[in-house]
Amino acid sequence: MSEKKLKVLFLHNTLPHYRIPIWNLLAEKCDLTIAYSEGKSLPEHIEKTCKFKTLFLPAWRFLGRVVIQKTRILKITSQYDVILGTGNITWLKVVSLPWIPWMKTPFVFWSLGVSASYDKGYDECKRWDWLRKILYNRADACIFYTDYPVKKYTDMGMNPDKMFVAPNTVAVAENLQNAEKNSLLFVGSLYPQKGIGDLLSAYKEVLSRGKKLPILNILGAGTEFEKLQNYIRENDLSEQIFLRGAIYDIQEKGKYFAQAIACISPKQAGLTVQESLGYGVPFITHEKAKTGGEIFDIKHGETGLLLSEKLTLQEVLTDIAENPSRYSKMGEKARAYYESFRKPEDMANGAWQAIQYAYQQCRQ
Repeated sequence: MSEKKLKVLFLHNTLPHYRIPIWNLLAEKCDLTIAYSEGKSLPEHIEKTCKFKTLFLPAWRFLGRVVIQKTRILKITSQYDVILGTGNITWLKVVSLPWIPWMKTPFVFWSLGVSASYDKGYDECKRWDWLRKILYNRADACIFYTDYPVKKYTDMGMNPDKMFVAPNTVAVAENLQNAEKNSLLFVGSLYPQKGIGDLLSAYKEVLSRGKKLPILNILGAGTEFEKLQNYIRENDLSEQIFLRGAIYDIQEKGKYFAQAIACISPKQAGLTVQESLGYGVPFITHEKAKTGGEIFDIKHGETGLLLSEKLTLQEVLTDIAENPSRYSKMGEKARAYYESFRKPEDMANGAWQAIQYAYQQCRQ
């Protein structure tokens, strides 16, 4: 007779499409329910592919950031063997669970672990570190996206045995890695903070020097879309730069990645970093780009490039025009790194280790 699976509840904020493959892998190991309080439910055709259950917990939002679920969460937690909770300190009911004396279910924070935003970069704002440490220390285990918070909180006195890394990543479409490399790529919401305008300016400048650049595909939507459209038209770049709109289908988006020599995002390095690596595409961004820790996977000159005062975007675009084979070799290393360390299985396995640890610790 097969062993009964642990019942696990993850108190999350939304149901992002890119998390489904990871949650499906985790659901193979446990009876998983994802509870969400904001955003839409999954479309029916996607929900049919899910190996986990979903549960909507409506919430109030105050002052733009503070969230309180309307439901009696504590009563729900008693039905599960382990509770996972988002580590956002403004989700008051969730972060308070480990402090309730009669809360008997093991609790695990799954979190970025440090501050990160467009206004302030990764771990630049440290004023709430003391509170995060108190909260994380109270939990039975913690899951972080990188080993950076593990080192940080170990130095602050937390037990390293209770901290686990589930490397942040996404799934990629298979059998697309060997397509002809004939383009450059930008992927993401079109906001000024991401430096998309800088990319177009640099691209235009290098073209004006007589360099033959690959076409640039821009995948995304946002406030800058119309402005970029006008820029492309006014500078006669409509045969070189293409606004493809937001694309979420993994196969369709994967075709653009598979054809890319490099993926460029001047001022932000988010999950697109791992997506690029998965397709064997080197990622190019600034060394001080806004990130949630994903930038640590860019090994300069190996899996991508980090721009700086010594290496400008114009210089990199010129090099791509003159030495495309260099980026093919970087792409091979990028794919190898993804396969070794950043597959969806790596993220799911890291989370599962923390769940098992928390459960066993509470049974001792």
